[in-house]
Parts: sequence; C-alpha cells; structure tokens
Amino acid sequence: NAELKDAKKNLPKALIIGTLAVMTIYIIYYIGLAGGISNAEMMAGGEAGARIAFSSVFGNFAGTALFLFVVISCLGTLNGLMMGAARGMYAIAERGVGPKPEMFSAVDKHTNMTSNSSVWGLLVSSAWCLYFYGANLTEGWFGLFNFDSSELPIVTIYAMYIPMFIAWMKKEKELGTFKRFVLPSLSIVCCVFMVFAAVYAHGITPYKAAAAEGRFSCPVLFYLIVFAVVILIGYFFSASYRNNKKNKR
Repeated sequence: NAELKDAKKNLPKALIIGTLAVMTIYIIYYIGLAGGISNAEMMAGGEAGARIAFSSVFGNFAGTALFLFVVISCLGTLNGLMMGAARGMYAIAERGVGPKPEMFSAVDKHTNMTSNSSVWGLLVSSAWCLYFYGANLTEGWFGLFNFDSSELPIVTIYAMYIPMFIAWMKKEKELGTFKRFVLPSLSIVCCVFMVFAAVYAHGITPYKAAAAEGRFSCPVLFYLIVFAVVILIGYFFSASYRNNKKNKR
C-alpha cells in the first residue's frame, strides 16, 4: 500500500468494494452452474464442469467463451502473484531486514526493476511449483509431507489475521463501536471458520481415512512443521538484524 495514493482512504475502499463485487459474481456464477448441470456431472467433469454447465444452457460457443474467461481470470491472478514474488524480497530488504539486504534492495538503473529480488522470486516459485506437482498431481513424492500447497498457505494467512484483529480492537480507541468491535469480531469468526474447515479437510478427514486402512496421514500437521521451519529461519535473520543494529549503536 506504500505505492497507493492516500492508501489509508483508498485501500479500505478497494478491499471492501472488490470483495463485495467478487463475492456477488461468484454467488451468481455458482447459482448458474447449479441450474445448468447436476452436482454429480460437475464433479465428474472436473475443471471442464463450468464449460459443460454453460454449454448446456447457452450452447457450445458460450460454454467455450466462459471457459476462456476463466483462463483469463486465472492468468490475472498469476500476474499478481508474479509481481508479488518479484518484489517480495525487495520489500523486506528495503527495510534493512532479511538475508543480504544490500543485494536484494538493488534496483536496476536501466529497467527500474528489482532484478535480484525477481530472480529469487523465480527460484522460490519454481521450487514451490515443483513441490505442488510432486505432492498433488502424482502419487506423492514426499511421503507424509504431501499436502495441498495451494490452499493451506492461504488459510495460514487467515489464522494470522486473528491476532491482528484483536490488536485492532485494543488499540483503535478513536473509532466507533461498529468499526472497532463489530467488524473485527465478524472477521475473526470468518477466519476461525476457514481455519476449522482447512483442519477438517486436510487433517481430520485424511487422518480418519488413513486410520481405516491402518496407516497414518495428517497433511495439515506436516504443513505446519514446514511452516514452523520457515518461520524459524525468518526469526534467525530478524534476530541477526536486531543484533547488528545494537552493535552499530
């Protein structure tokens, strides 16, 4: 939000209006799917279910056109993720934090691009893509450490929102009751629901299914182990930065 004009005013507007618009579109979208095809046919069709549903209502051309719009939407999301990955290390290094901040904070004079940060983002994205393929699109290359790397990290962000909302309610004393308590409380309820749904889908359900076959499986547990390792690495660099800052004083 540092690159937005009047971020304090415009960012909340963008988040609220954007969320409501996306939510409305998705509700209408799924209502349309439910009216055009049965749940069994949708599940059997996989990613082509949307095209089949709209083809049955509007014909083959409209169904194919809708599928094209879905692909364009996914490419838009991919573009946003690519921009975030390219600037991720730069955003950290610019504050003097993380590994080699003097290297990752560099901006190319000719292209005005964060080249070093972009290369790092490419390497991390490639490794994560390789993991996703091995863990989710094959029989599983990583044993107990096979988990859904597309969904669980997003749910982790929801879990991180909870202490942020609690801090908001404690510190934003100048706000009214609705903005200070009601909205954050509703947000916490939604975050807790998302976390519960993820634990149930990626923890309890596979655990029960594996136990019935005499084996052990709990993807969410092993995801949390990987997450904890990444956090510890980040803490190491953060502690190193704080120590260096104290020594300079």
